[in-house]
Amino acid sequence: MIRLVVQRLIGGAAVLLVVSFLIFWLGTLIPGDLVTVLVGSEGATAQQYRELRQKLGLDDPVPVQYARWLRGALRGDFGKSPITGLYVADEIARQLPISLELALLGLAGSILIGIPVGVFAAVRANRPADLALRSLFFIAFSIPPFVAGVLLVLAGALYLGPIYQSTSVPITVDVVRNLRAMILPTCSIAIPLAALTAQMSRSSLLETLGEPYIATARAKGAPERNVLYIHALKNALVPVITLQGYVFGSLIGGLIVTEQVFNLEGIGRGLLVAIGRRDYPFVVAGTLVIAASYVLANLIVDILYPILDPTQRP
Repeated sequence: MIRLVVQRLIGGAAVLLVVSFLIFWLGTLIPGDLVTVLVGSEGATAQQYRELRQKLGLDDPVPVQYARWLRGALRGDFGKSPITGLYVADEIARQLPISLELALLGLAGSILIGIPVGVFAAVRANRPADLALRSLFFIAFSIPPFVAGVLLVLAGALYLGPIYQSTSVPITVDVVRNLRAMILPTCSIAIPLAALTAQMSRSSLLETLGEPYIATARAKGAPERNVLYIHALKNALVPVITLQGYVFGSLIGGLIVTEQVFNLEGIGRGLLVAIGRRDYPFVVAGTLVIAASYVLANLIVDILYPILDPTQRP
């Protein structure tokens, strides 16, 4: 197990190194560099351009600029934004907990709803209840996030005043007010994901129930409840866990619309703003954090595999 974790950590570090260089390099190819943003496209002299480029180190070759950035990043220093004058690490430390909390709440909600509903549908496969649930799955999953978000904001303003508040409060300041601000954003994420989780749980459980060892357990007289929850469900959860790992990684950077609609200052929204104002230090660091979330999620999934499926243990 330790060897597996070490291998995954080394591979993840290599992935992050490649991703950070690609993002850093692609930022230099975008028309209109940081100097243009700072000085302005009109009224600036060529001397001003040259002096500022030299001051920011933009005249150096890209590998040299990247090596300089990497030395700081390894110490946790992603530099200072020349646009806002704030340290990038401080901004990420402020925004990341919001996105992380929202992603975890949405993922937890999708699991708590999706797996029981998927099991219920699998047990009643091809019956009216199963067909009705599958229809609801497709409807819920097909609603665009921005539409669901706008509708939930409207519902919160009109009907959920005592429960919902639109201003986000850090969980370290006030837990109750924080959860009140997160209720509707969590619902906008959890409901479509619950539909996907339920469909995956249903399909995986139906496939597992057709395995020979399930027929053997039934032939030995095991109660149907034990066959379902002890023998079948544990193995059926393996692809569901894989799905959750992928979903969690995508949520950290994919919450831009939700954060924008609900006015949450998460890292997805911060990255969108940084791209618009050509804040390259934040773009590189923010993208690296999102990539790291994918690596971490896949590492956790790899560790859970041998626990859920003994056949995959070394």
